[in-house]
Amino acid sequence: MPQRPSNREMKALYHLGEDNVLGPDDFKDVGEKTFAGMLKKKWIEEAGPGKYRTTEKGRIIHDEEVYFTGRSKR
Repeated sequence: MPQRPSNREMKALYHLGEDNVLGPDDFKDVGEKTFAGMLKKKWIEEAGPGKYRTTEKGRIIHDEEVYFTGRSKR
């Protein structure tokens, strides 16, 4: 079973996507350290300088976590 994402990682994974490219500057409480951890876990990949998008692994982890915790997507 994959490691569960933290609340900050979940927030970033929720807003990121294949087409939605964001970075730490786009979030108030998600910083470089969180993005570096997700990059190391291969949940995201670089899409440009300081910008990231989710990988297939990141989307699967996010969907499983949303299902597991009973959260609904809005």
